[in-house]
Amino acid sequence: MKSISGKKELGRRPNARATAEVMAQVLRTTANLAFTEGLNPAQWAALRYFSQANATACSVVAFARHHGTTKGTASQTIAALQKKGLLDRQRSETDRRSISLALTDRGRSILTHDPLNEVAAAIASLSDPEHDALADGLDHVLRTLMVRRALRSDDQAGEMGGDLDDSEGGEEGAAAD
Repeated sequence: MKSISGKKELGRRPNARATAEVMAQVLRTTANLAFTEGLNPAQWAALRYFSQANATACSVVAFARHHGTTKGTASQTIAALQKKGLLDRQRSETDRRSISLALTDRGRSILTHDPLNEVAAAIASLSDPEHDALADGLDHVLRTLMVRRALRSDDQAGEMGGDLDDSEGGEEGAAAD
């Protein structure tokens, strides 16, 4: 019997495309789960982040950097969580310019309903070797995707720079500014 991932029999390597399709289905299912408790996936991610971050990393900038997003997008997510009473801003006692973010009691309570717990439960049902293989494989896939993304960004930046150089007729310094 053929499995969802395209693996026909034990010992045979599954088709990479079929495995990618299963991964996409897992991601869609996980994303759909994340629209619960009146929150969206970004808001759940922020709650998780602030529940685990050390005191020096409880800022908009640190959250944005950790999640690879802009400060503006992070600020919108944080503002929504504050409005819902799940996150609170606290001004530093020592530096009045510094603001720290912390979960409220309600924010900590709602994390018990974190949809990521469903995914964790599914992973926990794996045998130790399956779990290890999944963790190692996902780590490798993520690192490969990040490298490919960086290379693609570098290629696009190079293409844009080349176009600017050609169209500016030798005014590279002005185009780079």
